[in-house]
Amino acid sequence: MASIAGVHSDYVPIEDPDFYINDPWPTFAWMQAEQPFYYYAPLNTFVLTRYKDIRDVSVQPNLFVNSRGTFLNDIKYKDRVQDSTITDSFFPKDGEQVGTTDPPRHQDLRRVIMPAFSIPAMEALHHPITSHITAMLDAIEPGKPVEWMDYAAAMPITAACHLIGLPATDHKRVQYWSDELEKLGGDLTFEQINQAAQDFQSLQSYIVENVERRKAERDTNGVDLLSVLLNAELDNDKVTMGNVVMFAMTAMAAGSDTTRAMLGGIVRCFADNPDQWTLLRENRKLVGNAIEEVIRWVTPARAFLRVAVEDTEVNGHQIKEGQALYLMYMAANRDETAFVNAGKFDATRKDASRHLAFGAGPHLCAGMRLARMEGAIMLNALLDRFSKIELAGTPQPVRHIIRNSWSSLPATFTA
Repeated sequence: MASIAGVHSDYVPIEDPDFYINDPWPTFAWMQAEQPFYYYAPLNTFVLTRYKDIRDVSVQPNLFVNSRGTFLNDIKYKDRVQDSTITDSFFPKDGEQVGTTDPPRHQDLRRVIMPAFSIPAMEALHHPITSHITAMLDAIEPGKPVEWMDYAAAMPITAACHLIGLPATDHKRVQYWSDELEKLGGDLTFEQINQAAQDFQSLQSYIVENVERRKAERDTNGVDLLSVLLNAELDNDKVTMGNVVMFAMTAMAAGSDTTRAMLGGIVRCFADNPDQWTLLRENRKLVGNAIEEVIRWVTPARAFLRVAVEDTEVNGHQIKEGQALYLMYMAANRDETAFVNAGKFDATRKDASRHLAFGAGPHLCAGMRLARMEGAIMLNALLDRFSKIELAGTPQPVRHIIRNSWSSLPATFTA
């Protein structure tokens, strides 16, 4: 590792949240140059950091599957969970989870939920999201420091309630369940994760209550997720209650922390790069691309697992059946062979949308259209109101294995 400045050890502690907080970029550069399939012995896992390798694995679901675990904790605690994964313990046994189901069944499940993420569905969400952001930002007093992450946390929960068809007044309950699910990928003991799984299960009864409410209201033209599921068919029959609950639980919790990170990233990126803020104020056509660049630069979910189902090879590297591969998206999104000056935030970057923050292949994030829309609405609203964004204190990163975000991001907005 001596060839890369600041790197002094061949051991890369991928299970240690502090590794990601304390400048991992020189280590990732070494891995990409010298150990693109870095072997992490404690979990018998290869860590992939190059853009091409990660994309190539992601688009071959016939060889590399999700169903054997997507988090490091699925490997770490696999001997303590019988005939299942730690991820499965968070969800109802009679439902199928889209994210951990492999093709071809994955496509069947995805087909059922995607109308809730369609363009018409997003158009229906545009107004309530815009109204919420307008009220939220109008409450900010120019020149007075605020805790931006409070604002960044509120927006995705509100959007999730509208997306699913839940009462917007329940956002505090939804936030609680989202926080419990985040523990799945955290640096926690088995007992702590198991307790979080039990707490998360209380969400099931809440979803069932709202399914019954939506049945009574029954809008056959509704584009919220519960209406879509109640009107859909799977296997030539109505979608089972187990799957309705499963799909709603996943949608409610899975996107809130990642969108929160993106919204935090908007303020962090433009506070650190005021010239880019000036550029966008002069040219609003760059907003969509700027959101892609924020997502690339932040990469809210650092990495997920895939497991090989047979002996194979990836770009000359031999992989054995049962071998776990940890796809380090945050490293791929700063891969200098994929992005010029990859460490620089550039709202004009022409290939920003090639990032892997939403994954690739059949498991491409179902909610990416919603995330992009939320980001664009928020960024435009900030540009409408403020000439400058500045940090009002030291940002505090979230201490987590896979979450790239901030627990605190004090900021000041100038009119």
